[in-house]
Amino acid sequence: MLPVADDDQQPNGGHGRGPRHLRRSRRGRHAARFRLRAAVPLEIGRYAVVTVAVAAVGLSSTLSSSAGPGPGATPANGVALAGDAGRSAADGPASRSRNRKPADGAGTVTPPAGKGTPPAANATPTPTKAAPAPAATQPASPTVPAPVGGLTQAEMNNAVAIIDVARQLNLPRRAAVVGIATALQESHLRNLANPNLPQSLRRPNEGVGYDYDSVGLFQQRPSWGTVDQLMDPRESARRFYAALAKIQGWEQQAVTVAAQLVQRSAFPDAYAKWEGLAQQIVDAVM
Repeated sequence: MLPVADDDQQPNGGHGRGPRHLRRSRRGRHAARFRLRAAVPLEIGRYAVVTVAVAAVGLSSTLSSSAGPGPGATPANGVALAGDAGRSAADGPASRSRNRKPADGAGTVTPPAGKGTPPAANATPTPTKAAPAPAATQPASPTVPAPVGGLTQAEMNNAVAIIDVARQLNLPRRAAVVGIATALQESHLRNLANPNLPQSLRRPNEGVGYDYDSVGLFQQRPSWGTVDQLMDPRESARRFYAALAKIQGWEQQAVTVAAQLVQRSAFPDAYAKWEGLAQQIVDAVM
């Protein structure tokens, strides 16, 4: 039997690439090309599926966090949301504004009604600031009576000082009348300095007198005390009353006589004309 010639054999007995080999080669190239074309879409499809899945998970997380806890949310969810909100507020606005001073209340989150975070069991309550106690009402100071009898306010103030000293010494009203009448005659209730005593010019005064070296409301001379004492309305009145109290029976004497016994003026009757006004002033004050 004659051997059948193989397709791979050449007629001359040599081996070569016959039709069968060609068919196998073509099938191999076509199969490789098919496998390449099929593999590429498969990898692209897998990548797309993974991308879509990741995007879906991210979108689901965003929606769930922005929606906030529902009516049945647990306290733990509320705490987490409140903490996230607090961190966002504390971080402040965009980076362009980070150097700005935070507005009042920044970083404080007020949860909406019904969704607040319940207080912790051991939380210490914030002490409430007690309202300041109302200031104690100070008693009203006695007002200086308005001037009477044509006096100025400064003259009326000096009259009040003379009358107050009489009350402090527990002297009767008549002593105050004698003292006011005397001061009206001597200085018209003005605290007078005297250039002959330069120190008196540096003390508060309501004018200047030139009667020897006499100063003050009662025109007392240096034998009565220091310049500072005689230019003090209350101290000069105290010295006048001390001299008046030494006179035996001054209470039964006429105002002008009692005043003259203290002052020893060259015009002893001059005090009488001031008795009516002195009584009016004392009545207004006492």
